[in-house]
Amino acid sequence: MKLKFLQVVFFYALLITFNSCNTKPVEVVTYITSPTGLNSSESSLHKTADGTIYMSWIETGANNLSALKLSRLNDDNSWSEPKIIASGNDWFVNWADFPSLTSFGNNSLAAHYLQKSAPDTFAYDVMLSVSNDSGNSWSEGFKAHTDSTTSEHGFVSKVAINDTSFLSVWLDGRQTAYAEKDSTIAREMTLRAATFNDNGKQLEEYLLDTRVCDCCQTDTAMTENGPIVIYRDRSQDEIRDIYYVRQVNGQWTEPKALHHDNWKIEGCPVNGPAMSTKDNTVAIIWFSVANNLPSVKVIFSNSNGESFDTPIAIGDKDPMGRVDIELLDDKSALISWMDTIEGKTVIQIQRIYQDGKQSKITTLTEASDSRSSGFPRMVVKNNKAYLSWTNVGDKEILSVKTAIIDVAAMQ
Repeated sequence: MKLKFLQVVFFYALLITFNSCNTKPVEVVTYITSPTGLNSSESSLHKTADGTIYMSWIETGANNLSALKLSRLNDDNSWSEPKIIASGNDWFVNWADFPSLTSFGNNSLAAHYLQKSAPDTFAYDVMLSVSNDSGNSWSEGFKAHTDSTTSEHGFVSKVAINDTSFLSVWLDGRQTAYAEKDSTIAREMTLRAATFNDNGKQLEEYLLDTRVCDCCQTDTAMTENGPIVIYRDRSQDEIRDIYYVRQVNGQWTEPKALHHDNWKIEGCPVNGPAMSTKDNTVAIIWFSVANNLPSVKVIFSNSNGESFDTPIAIGDKDPMGRVDIELLDDKSALISWMDTIEGKTVIQIQRIYQDGKQSKITTLTEASDSRSSGFPRMVVKNNKAYLSWTNVGDKEILSVKTAIIDVAAMQ
């Protein structure tokens, strides 16, 4: 009887082993056909309050004609036929300073692009355009800023304020132009913002910080207490750490360091932070090379950004940064960054929990280490992450690619 029992146990053990060996692994990444054409780049993703996902990107054709295009994700995860938001042959098209969308109200969208204001390389304006019919038609472009200097304006982020208005934030180089005519004015890049209504009228304009890093992306999101803006600061000693400001009861707070990395660098690293908010939770990701150690860090707040926990260092190898982040329903965060593994550049995805727990890293795809590969972007809906990035093909031909990540499979 004992021998028979052992034989039965051994049989079931073999059966379990056989079944486990033949179980197909969960498909974490699904690649979907992109709606973009050749010479497409600078993609960005946005999810509206009702869950609609939009992707915007730039396509550049003959005679230097650039077009900012828009596509909506269908229920079957296919992309709709692209629509043109705006086009021109006098645009500033740059791998790091890319257009984006935000939504407000029931059917309103706001987009931005960059238009040259003078022959100088970095003389360009932030141009905004508004749609009040879910992107089917768009207003003529209008400047986000009120100055008329031929200086750098860019690295824009936007967020809805209410059903009829949105906030736009940008890096502003007007003081550089003023300093050329007045030696008492410091040549500083400033951080500025303004609110606009659904007709494109500017309601208010703000100076948020008087000295910031010259060309790192900004990010903006809404908390229960109001908007929060993150960016890379620049001290007089060339410390370029991540700072933030919040609007509370209609007033902007003084700039405050998110965390003192003390990264001293003489030039701009062109590597800004990213942020996601949900209820009273704020999650931020950023890149640093403090002490000559490249690293990516994540930090959480459960007080609308009033205070933050200790940063979490993620399991990267030799990161390049170019980060993004999205909060999930359980207040964990899905993050993306570009890394170098065994000499290859890859886009990495990982789930980070507030207690420091980290999922296994998922490699989305191999990528180019060139600047042209840009910044991968991400949104999350129904436990699925939708990502876009720029593929650098043969002869440096650029094309935007898209994919879906099964978040539930990332444990």
